[in-house]
Amino acid sequence: MDDNSYASDLSLSFQSSSFESIEEVDPPTVSEDDIQPYQFEPELSDGNSDDGRNNASLDGDDDMEQRLGNTNWCDCGNCESMPKAEECICCQELRRVTEKMEELTTPVSCITNHPGFEPVCLNQYVLETAYFQYRQQYGEIQVTTEERNRYTAYRQLARWCWGYLGKSVRVHLPACATLAIRKKFPSNQYKGFEEA
Repeated sequence: MDDNSYASDLSLSFQSSSFESIEEVDPPTVSEDDIQPYQFEPELSDGNSDDGRNNASLDGDDDMEQRLGNTNWCDCGNCESMPKAEECICCQELRRVTEKMEELTTPVSCITNHPGFEPVCLNQYVLETAYFQYRQQYGEIQVTTEERNRYTAYRQLARWCWGYLGKSVRVHLPACATLAIRKKFPSNQYKGFEEA
């Protein structure tokens, strides 16, 4: 093949790749009836609750009432009996918490033994910074420093294990972590878990 025929073949191929023949197409019309909120969100099944509990039996009121006054339900060895039945939950029973403990190369038996627990939930300087973020979003809360640190520590634990929960969504925290936070930031009276 000589150079002139090769050059003419190239010029023909470039000329045939024009975009002039493409027709304009109108964008599709979408009515409000076609828009369905949450259409791509997965549906919540009965066995996949987002509270992160491992055992379905925790949902029964009878089983929860049997937890009061003892620690038979504790598998980590750091829990104590709590005043309300729904607070008597071990870190080993909450899927999101056990996932956090299993992230380590050497898993720990209790979330309070996790090397991240102290800096995330008990360090007063981290809690102060986290509170400034809370205050910016929701405003100042008028409480003592100990109460503010305790409240922020609970929020930090939930954020650390569950991530973003959304407005007015609450989860049960393990008794061992709650007790460690209360020991670090004590009070004469505690509210305990309340539904949103």
